[in-house]
Amino acid sequence: MHETSDQTTRQLVLRSKEGDLAAFDKLVRGCQSYAYSIAVHLLCDEDEAEEVVQESFIRVWTYLHRYDQRQKFTTWLYRIVTNLCLDHFRAAKRRSRLFSSIEEDDHVETIADPQSLDPVQPSDEMIRIVKSLTDRLPTKQRLVFVLRDLEDLPVSEVSEITRVSVASIKTNLHYARRTIRALLETEYGIKRVEP
Repeated sequence: MHETSDQTTRQLVLRSKEGDLAAFDKLVRGCQSYAYSIAVHLLCDEDEAEEVVQESFIRVWTYLHRYDQRQKFTTWLYRIVTNLCLDHFRAAKRRSRLFSSIEEDDHVETIADPQSLDPVQPSDEMIRIVKSLTDRLPTKQRLVFVLRDLEDLPVSEVSEITRVSVASIKTNLHYARRTIRALLETEYGIKRVEP
């Protein structure tokens, strides 16, 4: 659910295309929290997420004339955000190859009593743990897991954002969920309970 309606967003986009900075400011304010949520879940770093969101809106302003209004504005925006996050992953991999002698921090946050968590009704603590574990997923799995399971976007929109087939989305989502469940069990002692 977005802070601005689709109709309002369309009007703001049209006015922004005409150079209306006040309309663009409203557009940014209406979509910024969702763009940030995706970026922080993908990057697992608040500062990097803020940078990506700022860069995303700079690109939106720069390329707004190319936006095709037949697709949802948020889908177009999320594609920009996710592509910039993927650029950050690639840059981080290059840096890690250059500086491979630097040890990675393999610290895993623990919780006071993992058995106190109810796996059927996710608590805030369980959600925090799952979000922290997304950092351990391969890039494509993390991308689809964040967009589908954490951001609750439909598979069809995830496919449109990532330009990956629905079948591939479902496959990567299956593997991501399996990995998260395995990590919850091995590192936190939390087993999946069938309803």
